[in-house]
Amino acid sequence: MKYKNIIWDWNGTILNDAPIAFEATNLLLQRFGYPTITFEYYRDNVDTPIVNFYSKIFDLNRHDMEMLDDEWGILYNQLSDKIDLHTGVEEILCSFADKKLKQIILSAFKTKEITKYASKFSVEQYFDDILGTENIVMESKKDRGIRYMQEHGFAPNQTLYIGDTVHDYETARGLGADCILFSGGQQSPKLLKRCGVPVYDTFADIMKDLSGGI
Repeated sequence: MKYKNIIWDWNGTILNDAPIAFEATNLLLQRFGYPTITFEYYRDNVDTPIVNFYSKIFDLNRHDMEMLDDEWGILYNQLSDKIDLHTGVEEILCSFADKKLKQIILSAFKTKEITKYASKFSVEQYFDDILGTENIVMESKKDRGIRYMQEHGFAPNQTLYIGDTVHDYETARGLGADCILFSGGQQSPKLLKRCGVPVYDTFADIMKDLSGGI
């Protein structure tokens, strides 16, 4: 394997939470009197930063974005017992750890929430660092990733970014890292395939190709 470093997205990539994020979004829409959306619409439109998505489904002249985000977080936590890891994720994390690869999480989700779920699912030991955020609305994943790579000597040509959104692809480009995308997360395969990088339906397929020297 040519990679020494793996940068993971969290929500939708490792954590199988897109159905719960969608459900929380519809509950929030209902609370404020907006029409609900379909899961297909959600996966075709959800975006990072989340304000880009909320501007399509809420009137942000009427509602404060920070308030909406806080209310959504409460709903998400109320539904969190339904969340699990994607099938095959722990196996690939363990395989990378056995190969002595550095693994970090780079996410727009709050650090304390990532840490909580990583501990709950007993995968925290696989990660060298968790780069979440305290400002889910505005903070740049790319800027945090660049700074971390520079400080820890991650060579871009030895670094692979694994995500589930177009934004992950764009972030990987900004980092100079290679990128592969998982189609079972937050965004639909038709969006991901426009990026021109490998798109995988399962982690078993990812592990097979990486073992072959991708």
